[in-house]
Amino acid sequence: MIYITLGFDAAPAPPSGSGPAEDNVLVDSPVLPFSGLATTGIGIRDREDAADNRSLRTSRQFQQGIQHLASGVTVVTSSDDDGHWYGVTSTSVCPLGIDPPALVVCVHRRSGIGRELGRTKRFCVNILSREQRAVAEAFAGVGGVEDDRFDHGHWSSGTTGSPVLAGALSSFECVVDLIYGYPDRLIVIGNTQFVTNDADGADPLVYVSRQYGRVRPTGIGIASVL
Repeated sequence: MIYITLGFDAAPAPPSGSGPAEDNVLVDSPVLPFSGLATTGIGIRDREDAADNRSLRTSRQFQQGIQHLASGVTVVTSSDDDGHWYGVTSTSVCPLGIDPPALVVCVHRRSGIGRELGRTKRFCVNILSREQRAVAEAFAGVGGVEDDRFDHGHWSSGTTGSPVLAGALSSFECVVDLIYGYPDRLIVIGNTQFVTNDADGADPLVYVSRQYGRVRPTGIGIASVL
C-alpha cells in the first residue's frame, strides 16, 4: 500500500508492506483554508471578505465552465460480506491505465458507498446506456429514492460480489488498490478483475450542460452528442 497526503496534515505513513485499504483513507482531514489570508495586521476582516468573495466567484465560474465537460454516466456499486449492497451514480470515473487495467473513481466520502469502500475493498463500475436514465436518477437520489434504489434495473452479484447491472454497456469489477482522501471526496483506484461488455450496441448515456444526453457514432470517426 502507498500512503499519500494531499496537501494537509495526516497521520504518519504506515510501515511498508500490505495493509488494509482503509489505512489510506484520511477520514478526518480538514477542509483546506484559503491560503492567501493574512492572520495579523490591519484590515483582516476586509481581506477575509475579499477572499470569500473571490472564492465564491471562482466556484461559480468553475461550475459554469465544468458543465461543458461531457461525461459518461455510471453507477458505482459495492457489497460487503453480510450481503449489503451500496451504490451511487457517478460521472467521476476515468481509466488509469491498461497494463494493469485500472480505473479511478471519485465518490463523496460520507455517501453510503464512500463510508464502506475501505471495508468492502471492492467495487463495480456500471456504464449506463441512454435507456437506463431512470437507473441513473434513482442512484443519484432524484425524487428522494434511497432504500429501494436497487429495485431500479436488474441487478445480480458479480464474480467479485459487487452488484452488476444487467444491460449495462460495460461493467468493470474491481478490487480496491488505493484510496486517497480529499476534503469531502474519496479518490479510489481499482484494479480491474472482470469485465462484462454488452453486445447490442446501445448508445451511452452522457451528462453535459446539466442535462442528460446520448452519444451516437456518425460513421466518420466522430461522435455527436444528442
